[in-house]
Amino acid sequence: MFKEFAEQIRAGALASYPNEAVWLITAAGCHQVENVASKPTATFRVGKLEMVRAQAAGLLAVVHSHPDYPDCPSEADMRGQISSGVPWGIVATDGEQTTPIRWWGHDERPQLVGRGFVHGIADCYGLIRDYYAESHAITLPEYPRSWEWWRNGQDLYRDGFAAAGFRLIDQSEARPGDMWLAQLRSPVPSHGGIVLEHGLALHHPCGRLPVDPSRLSVREPLGRWLPYITHWCRHSELD
Repeated sequence: MFKEFAEQIRAGALASYPNEAVWLITAAGCHQVENVASKPTATFRVGKLEMVRAQAAGLLAVVHSHPDYPDCPSEADMRGQISSGVPWGIVATDGEQTTPIRWWGHDERPQLVGRGFVHGIADCYGLIRDYYAESHAITLPEYPRSWEWWRNGQDLYRDGFAAAGFRLIDQSEARPGDMWLAQLRSPVPSHGGIVLEHGLALHHPCGRLPVDPSRLSVREPLGRWLPYITHWCRHSELD
């Protein structure tokens, strides 16, 4: 997306380090705007007048840099993207080099099997959302989340499954298309997947890093996850 602005953005991220830089892409082009946050090394904020101007010009996307932080969205980033209604991009930098721009919040979905792990974008819940959208035309809500939310007092799966249209079922009732939740080295269920035919599961396991291209979404035997599964759920549209 917006490949014509990639070098401009990456150069600006390096020049702004260790502060976060921000760009607004409109129908008129790509413009770096001032980060007016009180702590620009940790977050960004765009002035109201700048945002009004961008929206008047036809806001197409928002991009910002992550100094010394991976190229995956934080909970605040995810909330901002949802609120804006346009795609967002992140370019991570250590002051010497940058990552390519990581985009999310658009309509393109990677293939269900074989996608690399990016928390908040291509993680276990992201795979569940994409599965239901692709396989059953069911739109699940997005839940803004930061890396390791399960260790920081949040319980997103249990707090959100009912509002997303799911109800609890017994393991004996589980059939292809149902969702399962698992708890592994976590105080709350922190992982989820889908029951498939022939005793298989679809899920996206994570490791120790919020961005790990080697951690791929997989189809594999469900049996290996049975000791860790805590909940079985069925969506109301599949009853």
